Amino acid sequence: MTDVDWTKALCLGCERELWFVEGNDSTANADRRAAKQTCLICPIRSGCLDSAMAEESGRGESGRYGIRGALSGKQRYALSQRLPGAQPKQQRAA
Repeated sequence: MTDVDWTKALCLGCERELWFVEGNDSTANADRRAAKQTCLICPIRSGCLDSAMAEESGRGESGRYGIRGALSGKQRYALSQRLPGAQPKQQRAA
Protein backbone atom coordinates (compact mmCIF):
# COMPACT_ATOMS: atom_id res chain seq x y z
CA MET A 1 0.00 0.00 0.00
CA THR A 2 1.17 3.52 -0.66
CA ASP A 3 2.48 5.78 2.08
CA VAL A 4 0.12 8.76 1.86
CA ASP A 5 0.21 11.82 4.09
CA TRP A 6 -3.55 12.01 4.55
CA THR A 7 -3.20 15.23 6.56
CA LYS A 8 -2.59 17.01 3.23
CA ALA A 9 -5.87 15.82 1.68
CA LEU A 10 -8.03 18.71 0.49
CA CYS A 11 -11.15 16.75 1.39
CA LEU A 12 -10.31 16.93 5.11
CA GLY A 13 -12.97 18.99 6.81
CA CYS A 14 -15.36 18.78 3.84
CA GLU A 15 -18.74 17.15 4.06
CA ARG A 16 -18.16 13.42 3.65
CA GLU A 17 -21.43 13.06 1.74
CA LEU A 18 -19.94 15.04 -1.16
CA TRP A 19 -17.66 12.09 -1.96
CA PHE A 20 -20.38 9.45 -1.53
CA VAL A 21 -23.33 10.94 -3.41
CA GLU A 22 -26.22 8.70 -4.38
CA GLY A 23 -28.63 9.25 -7.23
CA ASN A 24 -28.35 10.79 -10.67
CA ASP A 25 -30.28 14.02 -10.43
CA SER A 26 -28.70 17.38 -11.26
CA THR A 27 -27.77 18.09 -7.63
CA ALA A 28 -26.06 14.71 -7.19
CA ASN A 29 -24.15 15.13 -10.44
CA ALA A 30 -23.07 18.66 -9.46
CA ASP A 31 -21.84 17.32 -6.10
CA ARG A 32 -19.81 14.61 -7.87
CA ARG A 33 -18.25 17.20 -10.18
CA ALA A 34 -17.37 19.38 -7.17
CA ALA A 35 -15.71 16.45 -5.40
CA LYS A 36 -13.73 15.55 -8.52
CA GLN A 37 -12.62 19.16 -8.98
CA THR A 38 -11.31 19.17 -5.41
CA CYS A 39 -9.46 15.91 -6.06
CA LEU A 40 -7.90 17.22 -9.27
CA ILE A 41 -5.99 19.92 -7.37
CA CYS A 42 -5.25 17.82 -4.29
CA PRO A 43 -1.54 17.25 -3.57
CA ILE A 44 -2.13 13.60 -2.62
CA ARG A 45 -4.46 12.69 -5.50
CA SER A 46 -2.19 10.00 -6.99
CA GLY A 47 -1.57 8.39 -3.58
CA CYS A 48 -5.28 8.45 -2.82
CA LEU A 49 -6.06 6.78 -6.14
CA ASP A 50 -3.30 4.20 -5.63
CA SER A 51 -4.67 3.45 -2.18
CA ALA A 52 -8.22 3.06 -3.51
CA MET A 53 -7.05 0.74 -6.28
CA ALA A 54 -5.11 -1.42 -3.81
CA GLU A 55 -8.00 -1.57 -1.31
CA GLU A 56 -10.53 -2.41 -4.02
CA SER A 57 -8.40 -4.99 -5.82
CA GLY A 58 -10.51 -7.93 -6.90
CA ARG A 59 -13.81 -6.13 -6.36
CA GLY A 60 -16.32 -5.69 -9.13
CA GLU A 61 -17.82 -2.39 -10.17
CA SER A 62 -20.55 -2.59 -7.52
CA GLY A 63 -17.97 -3.01 -4.75
CA ARG A 64 -16.35 0.41 -5.28
CA TYR A 65 -17.86 3.46 -3.65
CA GLY A 66 -17.39 7.18 -3.73
CA ILE A 67 -15.01 9.54 -5.41
CA ARG A 68 -11.34 8.78 -4.75
CA GLY A 69 -8.41 10.23 -6.64
CA ALA A 70 -10.90 12.16 -8.81
CA LEU A 71 -12.51 8.95 -10.12
CA SER A 72 -15.87 7.36 -9.37
CA GLY A 73 -16.14 3.71 -8.43
CA LYS A 74 -17.23 2.90 -11.97
CA GLN A 75 -14.22 4.76 -13.39
CA ARG A 76 -11.83 3.01 -10.98
CA TYR A 77 -13.26 -0.36 -12.00
CA ALA A 78 -12.75 0.48 -15.69
CA LEU A 79 -9.18 1.54 -14.88
CA SER A 80 -8.57 -1.73 -13.03
CA GLN A 81 -9.62 -3.64 -16.14
CA ARG A 82 -6.98 -1.86 -18.23
CA LEU A 83 -4.08 -2.51 -15.83
CA PRO A 84 -1.53 -5.24 -16.56
CA GLY A 85 -2.61 -8.56 -15.08
CA ALA A 86 -6.28 -7.57 -14.95
CA GLN A 87 -8.73 -10.42 -14.95
CA PRO A 88 -11.13 -10.33 -17.92
CA LYS A 89 -14.71 -9.34 -17.20
CA GLN A 90 -16.88 -12.32 -16.49
CA GLN A 91 -19.64 -12.90 -18.98
CA ARG A 92 -23.16 -13.12 -17.62
CA ALA A 93 -25.09 -16.27 -18.36
CA ALA A 94 -27.75 -15.78 -21.03
